[in-house]
Amino acid sequence: MCVLVNGLDATILYVAMPELVDALGASNSDLQWFHNAYLLVFASLMLPFGVLADRMGRKRLLLVGLAVFGAASAYATLVDSSGELILGRALMGLGAAIVTPVSLAMLPVLFAPQERARALAIWSAGVALGLPIGPLTGGWLLEHFWWGSVFLINIPILVVAMVAGFLLFPEHRGVRENTFDWQGAALSVAGLGALTYALTRAPEEGWLSAETLGGSAAGVVLLFLFVLRERSTPHPLLNVRSFGNRHFGASIAALLLVHFAMTGFLFMLSPYLQAVLGNSSLGTGVRMLPVVLAVMVGAGTAERLAPRVGPRGPVTVGLLLMAGGLLIFSTTNVDSSETQVAACQLMLGIGIGLTLAIAMHTALSTVSDDKSGEASGATSAFRQVGGVIGVAVLGSVLSTAYRDDMEPAVSNLPEGAADAAKDTVGAAVHVADMIGPKGERLAEAARQAYVDSMDVALVGGAVVLFALAAVVFAWMPAKSADPGPAHAEADSSGSYASTAEHVR
Repeated sequence: MCVLVNGLDATILYVAMPELVDALGASNSDLQWFHNAYLLVFASLMLPFGVLADRMGRKRLLLVGLAVFGAASAYATLVDSSGELILGRALMGLGAAIVTPVSLAMLPVLFAPQERARALAIWSAGVALGLPIGPLTGGWLLEHFWWGSVFLINIPILVVAMVAGFLLFPEHRGVRENTFDWQGAALSVAGLGALTYALTRAPEEGWLSAETLGGSAAGVVLLFLFVLRERSTPHPLLNVRSFGNRHFGASIAALLLVHFAMTGFLFMLSPYLQAVLGNSSLGTGVRMLPVVLAVMVGAGTAERLAPRVGPRGPVTVGLLLMAGGLLIFSTTNVDSSETQVAACQLMLGIGIGLTLAIAMHTALSTVSDDKSGEASGATSAFRQVGGVIGVAVLGSVLSTAYRDDMEPAVSNLPEGAADAAKDTVGAAVHVADMIGPKGERLAEAARQAYVDSMDVALVGGAVVLFALAAVVFAWMPAKSADPGPAHAEADSSGSYASTAEHVR
């Protein structure tokens, strides 16, 4: 229940994007920030809260996180501008940044070592269960209520989770060093923020503009300083030396790539289904079900395969399926059949499901129980960093290509209408409807420009997945890890890396 709302929130906003364009006048950059404000805060703060959970008490922090998420959801239902919604999404990210690593860190407390793989699969299923509920619920709400209702649905789920957590969860603390790496936390947040901001602004400012290059350089420098800080402090927020363990590093890379592909794909899929193919909000939710249901099928298959064949095979196959799904989706057009679109989603979803649970278990099997909050914060953070990169990079590539392709089609429009039509395909279709019969050519041009631009982003994403699948294949352990981290030992600096006996 604690993580159900994370899965729900991951997909419910996608079907609301056209309504947000109409209701708030949201630009493509705003749409990216509706996602990235959530993901950026989520990714940046999971590491600190994972560490704090070990020191402050996991149950207490979990209840605080659920309350923050609920309050932010209530605020988001009342806003009337893009800036206010971005703030609301950032606050939801704060709540999720507390809930996710703390709930994951509870698993070693609640379950014996031999039960943890199944418990992790159930935890992952809780997230996955929210994925198909999101589009369907969001589509139905948008058909009957205003766009703010997609956030209101979070509140009853969170109330139930708070009551259940208060009554059922035991309090537990792990390691309790007196120092906390506030400098590392600030550097990681600032670095990710600067880099994401620069990538998101690139389509409007230009990829070689001072703002884009300066922001990207600042982000890289700050993240480099973060790495230096983590290598020198005795109690790091993220022990970067743990990446010297190839099993841990490969698992983190796989988790990052899963969310890179999934969030970037879903960001592109919803406008395609609605603005290009002309489906309603509810119809879009129904047509997004193949990918989220396939995630659940892939996760169930992974649970059965991993103990027999080890993590390397399923994770590598999963990444290759994801890359293949992106490539096949790049062949769709403005009049593609629903069967073709569903087939792409099925391939991608099965790949995500195969990769996610196994990579998580492999990473967590390298850490002792008293460091479980720290490790779960690290793995969860990199998953969300992948999501930030997916939306920022793939969304910006799509936006740049779309704006370039639309230049000839809007040359005769007034400046305001032209800027809107070049911003999003949904806005272009809306402008075309306002023009009347003469606007049909603009709508056709916008749909084709969106599909062509989407293809560029999809092929780029597939190339990244193919290349890094080879790295994961080389580094991922061929045989199954031990049932749990009960006997893992941290090194002298608190590394997540296990000794050789822990991953055979």
